[in-house]
Amino acid sequence: MTTLTHCLAEDATGTWMIVFEPGELHLYVACVAPGATAEPADSMTIEDFLAWRPKGQTHKLAIDNLVTWLKTAL
Repeated sequence: MTTLTHCLAEDATGTWMIVFEPGELHLYVACVAPGATAEPADSMTIEDFLAWRPKGQTHKLAIDNLVTWLKTAL
């Protein structure tokens, strides 16, 4: 199955995205450098992502956007 992604925030250094691999039932957050693809080994769980203190404005925006996205979905 095709991996599904949703951009949470991005800047010149990379993109924060939520990634879902339907065949594996794997849901995670990744920060991907420009031109790269998300790799599960370099990612974190949703819980870990939300527990981190933001490391910059783009990271904070990604957290805010994920929370908004989850509230809308639920």
